[in-house]
Amino acid sequence: VCNAGLGVGPYNESEDKLDTHMQANVFAQANLILTLLLVLRKTKDSRIVSQSSDLHRAAPASTKFESVDEINTDIGATYLYNRTKLAQVLFSSELLKRIEAGQFGTVTETNGLPWINSTHPGGIKTDQQFHAEEAYGTMGKIGVRLVRPFLADPVDQGCRPALFATASPDIVTKQIQGAYIVPDRKPTDPSSQAKDETLSTNLWRLTKEVLESKIGNLSYTM
Repeated sequence: VCNAGLGVGPYNESEDKLDTHMQANVFAQANLILTLLLVLRKTKDSRIVSQSSDLHRAAPASTKFESVDEINTDIGATYLYNRTKLAQVLFSSELLKRIEAGQFGTVTETNGLPWINSTHPGGIKTDQQFHAEEAYGTMGKIGVRLVRPFLADPVDQGCRPALFATASPDIVTKQIQGAYIVPDRKPTDPSSQAKDETLSTNLWRLTKEVLESKIGNLSYTM
């Protein structure tokens, strides 16, 4: 379950000279998933769940995922976050497509296909909201304080879509694969951007470029 990440916050670059939103929310999670993929494929009915957000629907129309220079452009705190949530849905769909196509070896009874889905937790109260205070100053503080009373509890409600995707037998019996799941267990269509095969291919190539350049020899093939 890829859940940890940065929220709506100011643009920063990591020690790897990458936008920290993309590094934490996308590239690091891709590395984790691909490192574990061999074990996951040998584990019957394993799951891969990426915690996205409906804010992916507001990702900039100019998003291409074509280069590091593009992602290392400060497009504003909210767009930085939205772009990574879009990327998570795209990466999940591209990974599924590539496993099905045999890129990681033939899918067999003993080397199977994990159930790969993305989720939206709903509007929930977490510490991520406080990132907006750093990004937007006084206005951010006012906005957070106005909104937080109306947000749902992360334990009582926010975790439900991810738990459903991770643990429910319905995923297998109803063949819920490559879905975008919203509260609390409803597969629905993501944005048109999130279904754009050019964007998903670009993201995969960019992720490969970043991981190979920053990590070196990878324990997996992309």
